[in-house]
Amino acid sequence: MRKNIFVSDLIFFNDTKEVALKFIKDNNLKNIEFFLEPKDLIQMEKVNFILKNNKFKKISFHGPYRYFNIDCEENQWNNFKLFFVESLIFAKKSRGEFIVLHTNETLTKNTSKEIIEKHIDELILLGKELGIKILIENVGVGGNMLYSQKEFEHLVLSKNFEVLIDIGHLLANKWNFEELLKNLKDSIVAYHIHSNDGERDSHETIFKNQLNGEQILKYIFKETPRAKLVLEYSPITEKRILLEDLKKIEEM
Repeated sequence: MRKNIFVSDLIFFNDTKEVALKFIKDNNLKNIEFFLEPKDLIQMEKVNFILKNNKFKKISFHGPYRYFNIDCEENQWNNFKLFFVESLIFAKKSRGEFIVLHTNETLTKNTSKEIIEKHIDELILLGKELGIKILIENVGVGGNMLYSQKEFEHLVLSKNFEVLIDIGHLLANKWNFEELLKNLKDSIVAYHIHSNDGERDSHETIFKNQLNGEQILKYIFKETPRAKLVLEYSPITEKRILLEDLKKIEEM
């Protein structure tokens, strides 16, 4: 039975805190990744409620992205940085195993990669000071993709970053997974597991659409056996599908 498998609370986004907690308890979900949005008080209340009322074996966190923009201009950065710092403190207090950081959100025309990487370096340093592991995620689809595969690999290797590879983003951007894994496997700590139609970031079951989910999971287990898997499924996903996939992956 594989134990390094988490469920993202993204699937509970449209649920009340009570409904989400009941599902977690009823199905004995022990490893959860929580989205943190310090500016969204309702979201943070839900996270706090679930953490207070259930005992988990392992938890991780996804840093803010709806009210956070790392690719902002310098005169805006201090305000945005505060949201991530609040998330780092929350993750430390809650004993999270790691927190995920996006490389970009809006891809503003006036922001250079040099500035973005300066912002990433600042947050990585803060994470180290607090004792929280920050994982850089490959993010952006289509016109919002800041780094190509080669550029992302170079960023990770040149700065010795630890990373989370999002399989859905990889598929939508038509990156070569085997090549990426060959180059970055020593840097990969975790994966976001989901699929799509090869165009839209729809966060569907890993066993659907263009991706051969079973084959890619076996490759992950072979090449990065200690990596953590986070099933990051859309809020419109039927929860029975999540449970079926979770069981299937645990038994692979």
